[in-house]
Amino acid sequence: MNIALLLVNLALLLVNSALFTREFHAFTREFRTFTREFHAFTREFCTFTREYRTFTREFRFTREFRTFTREFHFFE
Repeated sequence: MNIALLLVNLALLLVNSALFTREFHAFTREFRTFTREFHAFTREFCTFTREYRTFTREFRFTREFRTFTREFHFFE
């Protein structure tokens, strides 16, 4: 009787570990997909911020240049 219960418990343990392994592999697949998409998003976001900084730098330069030319014409 004890050996039969031990075998049943062992069989249940194997089934549970197989189910756990399958679920864990599914989770890791989803997590890899998430990290891939997150890295793509961060790359795009970094590109956007770099372009935005460049734009604001150029815009600031043009604004300062207009102010300078306006003041220069004032002294003429």
